[in-house]
Parts: sequence; structure tokens; C-alpha cells
Amino acid sequence: SQPIVAVPIPRDYFQREPLWGNAGGYRSVNEITRAVEEAGGRAVLVFPGQELPEFDAVILPGGGDIDPSFYGQSAQADVVETDRELDQFQLEMAAGALQNGTPVLGICRGMQVLNVAAGGSLIQHLEATEEHFPGEARDNPDLRPNPVHDIDLVGDSILSTLLQQSRIAVNSLHHQAADRVGGNLRVTAVAHDGTVEAVEGPGSFQVGVQFHPEDLRHSDNRFQRLFERLVESAAGKKS
Repeated sequence: SQPIVAVPIPRDYFQREPLWGNAGGYRSVNEITRAVEEAGGRAVLVFPGQELPEFDAVILPGGGDIDPSFYGQSAQADVVETDRELDQFQLEMAAGALQNGTPVLGICRGMQVLNVAAGGSLIQHLEATEEHFPGEARDNPDLRPNPVHDIDLVGDSILSTLLQQSRIAVNSLHHQAADRVGGNLRVTAVAHDGTVEAVEGPGSFQVGVQFHPEDLRHSDNRFQRLFERLVESAAGKKS
């Protein structure tokens, strides 16, 4: 049977106005679902308040900002689209995955959720926001899949093994980033300005990326390997 990949999203997800004209909205979850299916898994959307089905892996998708109270700070003016119910739900799933060795992929906000779940904190607003969420991409969703800056990968990481590069161009749709990195995570990629672009946990596949592989896979199929490895790891845990 196919490994089941849980994708936690807001309770009122399909009633919401898409975030930033759909930066972390329906399109990205549709793309994630497709990427999982193409990798041989089955993506199941899960919501706060429902009884969770059995699952073999988790993908934490992009979205709005995490309420800073979850990492011990008060919100600055630039914090947008917070949803404490969703934060709590995703943070519990992320912490459970890290604790139990469940395969997990955190994408954009999802990487930040993984970091906060591991005891880390976030930069609430990057000074170089224009580089990490360019104005053209904010205004035109068609430009969002396009790579906008390079990242440098750590040699012995899952990410560098899958992408077979020490430097690679990625897309970028975020105004926050990991600050203090959570205890059992390590940094495995950075942008030239030092912004954390990827982290890995101790499990067989526990990866957070600040970019959007569900978009990048269309122009570079190496990014699909992230979803393939997640599903393979989930199948291994299942057996």
C-alpha cells in the first residue's frame, strides 16, 4: 500500500483568500499533492480539530507567519497572517515527527515550524526582504517558481546528496527566517547573506527548506528527489 503523507493546513483553508495572491496558498498545496503522488505516495490534507488518520510522513507547507509567542517573542509590525490554531497543530505534528523519527519535509513556513518545534526562534522580518521575496514575485504569481538567488549546501547533507551540487539557484518567497536553530537540527544550506536556507533533523529524512521544491521541480527535476526520498523513507518506516 502507498505511504500516506499528512499535509496539515488551516481548518478554513478553502474559504480563505489566497495569501499574497497565492504565495503559500492553494496552488502550492496542489503542487505538493501532485509531487507526492508522482513520487508514489498519497497526500492527505489534515486540519486542526479533526481526528488524525494514520500517516507515515508529514509535509509542512508554506503559509503565513507563526505567532511569535510560540518562540517567546512579541509580534513586530511586519508579522502577517497569524493563525494560532494552525501554529499549535503544525508545531505538535512537527515535534512528534522529530521525536518519533517520522519522515518530515518542511517547506518555507514549514521549515520555520520545524525550527520552532525543535526549540528555535525566527527573524521576524528580514532586512533583505526584497532579495528573499522580490516585489515582482509578490505582484505576479507566475514569477514565483523562478530561481532568484543561490544557496550553498553543506557537503554531507541529505540535500547535497539529492541535488548533487554544492551551490544551486532557488526561488524565494519569504520575509522571515530561522534565527536560533533548534537543538536537534543542523543548518545544511545558507544564502550568501547568511540566511538559513535548509536544516536537517536526526531522522532518516527530516528536512526543512526555505525555498519551494514543489515549484522548482518543474524546471529542474532534481528537486522532485526531495519528495521521492520522503516517500521512500515513509515506506521504509511503514514496513
